[in-house]
Amino acid sequence: MSIDKNNNRGVVWRVAGSNLMGNKLHSFFTVLTIILAVSLISGLAMVQKSGEKEKQRILDTMQQVMYMNITDRQMEGLAGDRQTELLVPYKEGSEIKESGVKMYPFYIESRSSGIVTFTPQDGKVPEQENEIAVDIQLLKALGKEVKIGTELELSFTEGEQETFVVCGLMDRGSEMSKYPVYVSKAYADRGAGLWDIPYTALVKIVGAGDMQISEFAGAVDALAVRYGIERNQINVNGNFEYSLQKSSMTLLIVMVGIIVLFAAAVVIYSIFYLSVTGRIQQIGQLRTIGMTKKQINRMIRREGLMLSAIAIPVGIGIGNVFAYFIKPDGWDVKNCLLTACACAAFGILSVLFSVGKPAKMAGSVSPVEAVRYAGDDRDTEGKDRPHKRLSAWTLAKSSRNSNRKKGVLTTVSLAIGGVLFMVGAAYMAAWDTDEYSRLGEFEDWEYIVDYAYDAHGNAQKYGITDLQRQGTLDDRLKEQLEHIPHVRAVLREITTQAIIRDGDKEVLVNVYPVTEENKERLDSLLDEGSTDTLKDDAVIIVNNKMMRSIFDISLDMGKKVGVEWYNGSVQQREVQITGVRESSDVDRKLEDGIYITEQAMDEMWSGMNKTSSFLVTAEDFRKNGETIEANILDILDEHKNLRLRTLREKKIDDEAQIKNLNTQIYGLTVFIIIFSIFNMINTNISSITARRREFAMLESIGMEKRQIMKMLCIENIYLAIPNILITFAAGGLAGFGTVWAFRKFVGAAYMHYQFPVAEYCIYAVCMLLVPMLITAICLSMQNKDPLVTRINYTD
Repeated sequence: MSIDKNNNRGVVWRVAGSNLMGNKLHSFFTVLTIILAVSLISGLAMVQKSGEKEKQRILDTMQQVMYMNITDRQMEGLAGDRQTELLVPYKEGSEIKESGVKMYPFYIESRSSGIVTFTPQDGKVPEQENEIAVDIQLLKALGKEVKIGTELELSFTEGEQETFVVCGLMDRGSEMSKYPVYVSKAYADRGAGLWDIPYTALVKIVGAGDMQISEFAGAVDALAVRYGIERNQINVNGNFEYSLQKSSMTLLIVMVGIIVLFAAAVVIYSIFYLSVTGRIQQIGQLRTIGMTKKQINRMIRREGLMLSAIAIPVGIGIGNVFAYFIKPDGWDVKNCLLTACACAAFGILSVLFSVGKPAKMAGSVSPVEAVRYAGDDRDTEGKDRPHKRLSAWTLAKSSRNSNRKKGVLTTVSLAIGGVLFMVGAAYMAAWDTDEYSRLGEFEDWEYIVDYAYDAHGNAQKYGITDLQRQGTLDDRLKEQLEHIPHVRAVLREITTQAIIRDGDKEVLVNVYPVTEENKERLDSLLDEGSTDTLKDDAVIIVNNKMMRSIFDISLDMGKKVGVEWYNGSVQQREVQITGVRESSDVDRKLEDGIYITEQAMDEMWSGMNKTSSFLVTAEDFRKNGETIEANILDILDEHKNLRLRTLREKKIDDEAQIKNLNTQIYGLTVFIIIFSIFNMINTNISSITARRREFAMLESIGMEKRQIMKMLCIENIYLAIPNILITFAAGGLAGFGTVWAFRKFVGAAYMHYQFPVAEYCIYAVCMLLVPMLITAICLSMQNKDPLVTRINYTD
């Protein structure tokens, strides 16, 4: 139906559509802004949702709890229990080293569902006692031919060489610090490397995914009690337990989304503001022919809705593609639809909010005001000098003063993007990958020589005590390590293990001596008590909260508990708790466990070498690290009950995690940069297009094209400088605050704030040069039209 037909209900829609088609450039850039905003927020939301889904899918393929070191009878009972959804038995042998490559025998059923274990990509699952399945990276590291039928000579027990035939191959695609060698059930039961190691049961509990944490913990304990499994034999999957808690990530994504959409709303508002001010005379004419204020207001709003109908679906599509490439394993249709609905609602509300003020302004325009409208924000009552020297600088300054409100809007929209960019850049600049790998055991050391003790696959009731009684970590070995070239220091760590018992509840804990070196720090960290009150029949507890929550044993101040230890025979005594620290020491200068006097420790483990490890540090680790590692391994060849753990191996294990995280941050930061630059381009082109007639008039009175270009470049500088300064100040402060928050609340001690100088300089150059480039292109395109055409131009 045409506009001249008597259909007042549809005329507003047709006029709005006609306005959009008549000003395609304005429509294009508004659509582009909405697309960028919606794609960013939908991409963020889908990445978060896909991450949760990916983690859940991984958890769905893992055990929820492990019952370690159980008997065949306990295994049968667990497998047949009505509360057990699935049980998979496994056992793991001691680590060995062949040709410089670490590996260990590992038996587990091959499964592709429920609890996913391994499936050979080539060949079959081991069945015979001498058959194994391995990763192709292991064969490459050993210098063996990568094919089925390859024979390997391995020694899983000291002095006994065994021949295995590769029957199955896997490919994880990357190097590993140590490799599992999958063996058959026959070897697990009778083979020299595994026969004397008890099984561990990997268990999934019926309906666990719908339980509360306390309900899940109760189900785990109930199974253990029914089959006589001790509490220290229970190992709950912490990731699964954490998944039962409510995550705050959704709230974080909503907050980020509001910030992004606010930034987009400012830009959309700016574009519609420019559009409305450029159409004041047209709006006055519509009022003259009978359009009401309400219809004018509705027309502007419907222009925004019509553009949203195009832009929002496209933005959601781009965001989902972006999320798919970052988290392909977690992407699913349900989350996509839910995210699309939420983002569409956010996008529409954002657009309606953005066009609200311009629509109200347009509706309030009267025909008389439209004729007299001058097209700027100049205060007509303000005083001005009667004469001015006309130049590019004065005209640029005059234009800035005349359009102060537009300039503020542009600066705000750019600054928001700049601040978000600086936060991402500061986060990446603050990340110290070396310190990240040094968190924990390798904070001050590059090598740890300790006993080859497996707390999961071959746990002993009294921990490492049996191995310590062999006394392998002695003074002779320490001297050998100290005489390795470029070794700076070798520290002896004194630790052993004992059982703390309170009634029928017990927990295996590390035991440390109170020394002159740790006494002062221990006193400063205790929540209750002091080392001054510590006697031979007393203990200090560190991380009581963990023992209470995981092992359900409360070790409160003043309480008397039993201590049981092994020094060749089982010994017991009652001790009193004279000091307590509720939480762990985040700086790891004090480890979790119990602290007793040196005299008590010597008495309890009389004559036993209580050294638990040698901590080795190097002179210039980057330069000498590989040589030192090779020398340590040569020394350890004669000690099969010892192992070497290195910072190098830790870095290998951390690389995949760091790479994945950095990919996501880089992707988000690049997206923010693009969003900011496109918003700047949108505003710049919209402004130049709206002033096309003004430029033609200046040219008609003698201004040269290069002078107009110079004037616009100066205007761009006037706009860019405030944005650059705000980004420097607010962005730098926001980046510092982000890093500080990660260090304080997340414990990211490996993050150190550094102002991202290179990124900021690139951003500043883009903010200065890109508008000038766009200006040159726009003027060049406008100048192709004759001067008369440009003078007669109407929006």
